[in-house]
Amino acid sequence: MDAAWSAGDLPVVGVVDREADPSDASETVEDLESVLADTDGTVVTGGLDAVLAAEPSVLVTVDEAALSAVARAGVETPVLPVGPVTGMESVDRDRLPDAVGATLEGCAVQRSRPVFGVSLESGSTPETELDTESETDRTDSRTDRNDIDGVERALFDVMLVTEEPARISEYGVRSRDASVATFRADGVVAATPAGSHGYASAVDAPSLSAGVDAAAVAPIGPFVTQTRRWVLPNDDLAFTVEREESDVTLVVDGRAVGTVSVDSRVAVSLAGTLPTLVVPDARLEG
Repeated sequence: MDAAWSAGDLPVVGVVDREADPSDASETVEDLESVLADTDGTVVTGGLDAVLAAEPSVLVTVDEAALSAVARAGVETPVLPVGPVTGMESVDRDRLPDAVGATLEGCAVQRSRPVFGVSLESGSTPETELDTESETDRTDSRTDRNDIDGVERALFDVMLVTEEPARISEYGVRSRDASVATFRADGVVAATPAGSHGYASAVDAPSLSAGVDAAAVAPIGPFVTQTRRWVLPNDDLAFTVEREESDVTLVVDGRAVGTVSVDSRVAVSLAGTLPTLVVPDARLEG
């Protein structure tokens, strides 16, 4: 849902640019300082932690990786996405000063983007393994294989992917504690509405509008080519590896975060939202 947004007095614009070199960052600051002069505002740029320490009124992310990092941090500060971004409105980098100016004038609207919470939960070790290894060995093994710490956050997608090419594993999908399907494939992906227009679309996952509270789920490289794809509630999803012929990696927004074994499950649910700002095209013309 769109909502009016105002930066308030003495705005602070925080630019999160993970890829910029010092000269590029300096040029960005100079461009924005001229825009902020009439509002008595300031601009800070750098890594996410440094920018957040300045308590910005609005964040600017200049690539998709920076936007994903902001979503992982769980901040409530509204974000103006810049550059090509999967599945959501953004502004071209060369129009950044115009976009920031229009935003500070109150012309941008705020939209909420769903963010998934992802956890890797260990199960019990199979009885056949209990006879051959000590409790300490089993604990160490689960720690090595299930190395995600706490809950990850995904703005775009969650994937389980078989690491070794041509080694197909069997995956299970559950929704609200009911089995949806099991299938042999190279992996499985669950995407937010934004992420459903990115990699997930390449494996024929359903495309979702921003207003749908759901996840798009699809196999990756299924053994059976006519495997179904699904639109499932985003409040209680679970993925398991029913059989593994190779290590299975858990990937969240393009980052490998853990290894999934047959005695664990990946739980996915709605963890919150990321507020983003949209500037009307009419304010960026000319």
